[in-house]
Amino acid sequence: MVLNSTRLPESWCSFLIASNSESTSVYYQITLISCIILSLLAPMAVVGNAFILAAIWKNPSFRTPFYVLLANLALTDFCTGLLSQPSHIVKRLGDLSGNIKMFCIAGVIAPVVGYYFCSLTVIVMTIMAVERWLHMGRRSLLTVRRVIILYVTSAVLLIAFLGSYMYNWFHTNEYFSAFIVVFVLGAVLCFLITVFAYFKVYRIIRRHQNQVQNYENVIDIEKYKKSVFTILYILVIYLLSYVPFVCCIVVVNVVDLGSESRNAAVDACTVIVFSSSFSNPLLYCWRIKEIRHSVKAIVMKLRCKKCKRNNNSSS
Repeated sequence: MVLNSTRLPESWCSFLIASNSESTSVYYQITLISCIILSLLAPMAVVGNAFILAAIWKNPSFRTPFYVLLANLALTDFCTGLLSQPSHIVKRLGDLSGNIKMFCIAGVIAPVVGYYFCSLTVIVMTIMAVERWLHMGRRSLLTVRRVIILYVTSAVLLIAFLGSYMYNWFHTNEYFSAFIVVFVLGAVLCFLITVFAYFKVYRIIRRHQNQVQNYENVIDIEKYKKSVFTILYILVIYLLSYVPFVCCIVVVNVVDLGSESRNAAVDACTVIVFSSSFSNPLLYCWRIKEIRHSVKAIVMKLRCKKCKRNNNSSS
């Protein structure tokens, strides 16, 4: 059955909470400020993660499981800045302007895209933690090929899962379903696996620091500690960006704040969530010297090309 575009607000948007035409100035200001901030963060997240992807792609020494997983995470953040943030902005601008159709369509796209890339990010960080554990334990189970297969498989399965969710949504018009339960359980499982992997990494580091071994059998502990702490920093940034959002969702569902106060609070916390996509490239450049130098080389090359183009045009 083909959906009639004139009935989109009725058939798709029964779960969405839009403000009325008499919105308070506080709600309007908070929502508008959040849209402006996200409008600035989105292109910076896209450009920053594009530089990380280019740096890893151009450097042959980065053809390792760790850097491939880092590139996967950068790709997910790139898509977040390219798709998730703009759809959220369009949704809120449609709400503020009273454009119900724009608000409705973006309101359907934004949460689905957001859930997808959020889930993919959690999966990639879990694989990164397991990869560091296996690598430091000298178990070469995760190769570059297997890491790519894991990433592609996870991405395809998530698309299939979200596709079934959307199909159920259009036919039953139910927003809160088993999807939310599965999403939460999956996140908890990934978190437990990550904690277990880091516990194993901690034990390996302690064992190598306490034992006296031959030089040939000693792994470069400081090097691997730095990569492990880099992943930990990424995880901490991710948790710090999502904890306020989760707490906000719990509060607004327990306490009746009204639709406008609820939307304003969620919008403010959403800005914090999306900020991680911009901050991660900065973290990579700060923690990983090789990526920092590679990004600098790319920037210098682009500047040289621009200077040559300007000189040719002026002459």
